[in-house]
Amino acid sequence: MAATITHAKAPIRVALLVCGTPIPAVAVPYGEYPAIFNNLLQDGLKELKERRTVGPETELVMEGFDVREDIYPERLSDYDGVLITGSASNAYDDLPWINKLVDYVAKFPKDNEAPKLVGICFGHQIIGRAFNANVSKSTRGWELGWTLTDFTEEGKKFWKEDSMRIQELHQDVVHDVPAGFTLLASTAHTTNQSMISKDGRIVTLQGHPEFTGPIMKEFIKVRTANGTFNKDLSEASLKVNDNTLDRATVAARIVDFVRKA
Repeated sequence: MAATITHAKAPIRVALLVCGTPIPAVAVPYGEYPAIFNNLLQDGLKELKERRTVGPETELVMEGFDVREDIYPERLSDYDGVLITGSASNAYDDLPWINKLVDYVAKFPKDNEAPKLVGICFGHQIIGRAFNANVSKSTRGWELGWTLTDFTEEGKKFWKEDSMRIQELHQDVVHDVPAGFTLLASTAHTTNQSMISKDGRIVTLQGHPEFTGPIMKEFIKVRTANGTFNKDLSEASLKVNDNTLDRATVAARIVDFVRKA
């Protein structure tokens, strides 16, 4: 009798465009951004398995590319999704590596082999800039720590929830919704918290689903000590730091988004 040949399902492949490095107080215990984002996406995959949205054998493989060093994926067609990380840099700065990243993102809709694209914080702002939105510092200052976002009707459909509990760490914002995109979420501080391209291939988040309470606490402590955050903002953020986050739910939606053609 001939042996039965089985073919393993190909893993979900994600290219992580690394745009920054965590502060040492975060990097030492929790790893650099590739490790932090891999943990996030693996938690999302676990959630999908528990819901039986994907099979128990499904795997996710993430590969990091430091775009600050001009390192990019060789072939976009090798990946199901590309994710742009946060950064201490400003998305509107006139720096060679940032300008190249903006141009790279702007070409995505024109590339038929391009995978799905996800932008987180700085990545959200880079995508905004690439599609001609106004990106600059907020007149309201920092949005920091645990935050509840409100979804638009389109946001409820995409994120499959009525709201999102997420960590925030930014003072730069995308002031408007660029042509070709639809607003998904807002807060009192930041109108554009999340958006999706009308072709359904690009989605963004201003907040940080990759940041847990302990990670955020380290950012708050260090940046309060160096004067970045004032005492009132720091104390208010620390009071709610241990509130429940929708980390796994958001991660699962991101993984589900990139895995579907």
